[in-house]
Amino acid sequence: RQANGIIAGLAEMPWRRFLAFNALGAALWVGAWVSLGDLAGQHLNTLYPAIQRYELYLLAAAVVLVGAFLARRLPRNKGSR
Repeated sequence: RQANGIIAGLAEMPWRRFLAFNALGAALWVGAWVSLGDLAGQHLNTLYPAIQRYELYLLAAAVVLVGAFLARRLPRNKGSR
């Protein structure tokens, strides 16, 4: 979202059109997160035990995914210089 203004400027988008679409996007973004927070808040007593039960598995999966990403991104030494 932070780069939207730069990209719109580079594309020479009229500022009024950018303002309208940016405001619409912000309203939808905030509305989605507020709705999600409200739904989660209403069911927090149900969600919290499930989150506690699976948090170590999720952490392990995140570590494996980050490790795989880094292993793929780091330059490999192929033995030839």
